[in-house]
Amino acid sequence: MTCKSFIAAGALYLALCPVAWAQDDMSADESRLYEAAKTERSVTWYTSQFNTEQAEQACALFTKRYPGVDCHPVRATGGVVFQRLTQELQADSVQADVISTNDLSDLVELRKGGHLASYVPENRQYMEASFNDLSTDHWSVTNIVLGGLAYNTDLIDEADAPKGWRDLVDPKWKDQIAIGHPGYSGFVGLWGLALRELYGWDYFEKLAANNPQIGRSVFDGLNLVISGERKIALVSLSNAAEQSKIGKHIRAVFPDDGAVLAPAGSSVLEKAPHPNAARLLVNFLLSKDMSEFLVSGLRYPLRSDVTPPEGLPPLADIKIITNSAEESGPRVLEVQQQFRDTFGI
Repeated sequence: MTCKSFIAAGALYLALCPVAWAQDDMSADESRLYEAAKTERSVTWYTSQFNTEQAEQACALFTKRYPGVDCHPVRATGGVVFQRLTQELQADSVQADVISTNDLSDLVELRKGGHLASYVPENRQYMEASFNDLSTDHWSVTNIVLGGLAYNTDLIDEADAPKGWRDLVDPKWKDQIAIGHPGYSGFVGLWGLALRELYGWDYFEKLAANNPQIGRSVFDGLNLVISGERKIALVSLSNAAEQSKIGKHIRAVFPDDGAVLAPAGSSVLEKAPHPNAARLLVNFLLSKDMSEFLVSGLRYPLRSDVTPPEGLPPLADIKIITNSAEESGPRVLEVQQQFRDTFGI
């Protein structure tokens, strides 16, 4: 068995497949950043684009490549990450060096306030063109989330399983659905906006009649389907596919009316306590090693020199719906308020 065979095991991969990186394989710019980052010694990463375990694994990979620069992930939902950073900015006491969020409209707001440093990572040159097009001088797309459905295969036969978003409002699924909350999760906010534009707010009023269980993030819904407490959930399709691959009795559904694409962006904070380590981390998030790590978790790679994972359809074959980062911010706030009014939470 090769080292690559262990990638999906996360921590086991890190233990069994030590990375033999040497500084002489670094570009001049990467080496310069590394030398400067070593004097700063650490980097703090606020992120909603991974769950806690994945964020810790990504940080472990970073520190393996850059010994002497400790990586400290702070994982929370997008709304919590943004609120925490906003409070730090108001107190002029920024603790984060890098912010990664599934809601690019948060980065739009931070950029307007002058809180993001201008930085175009060297590794952007290797990105898939469509992802590079979604990046700017102030943030880089460092992950994508495709939102869809997952169902418990012990509780629902494939023939009866939902095929798209419209199926969730069928009364037969009352008390059997789990979703996240747009007030806490940036991705759920974008999902709500995409579905409002597709079907109107009447869709959510019908969904409310089915009494879905509402957690904070899509991870909550996925766990409820895995446990059998709910039969169907709004999920990250990659996370659902990953859980299915390791033996959980769930199946991912790419909705025939459109998977919701939420690009996650990463930015260096203007007042980052460790600015060189921050730039080093953002550049690393676009490295070949990081794209291979994404593939190991059945996520789509960001780079054109990394093959997409087996078990997921090519992006070109998927119907996708998404929103402009520049326009979605105020509209997501509308969705949050409508959601509270409709669902009472």
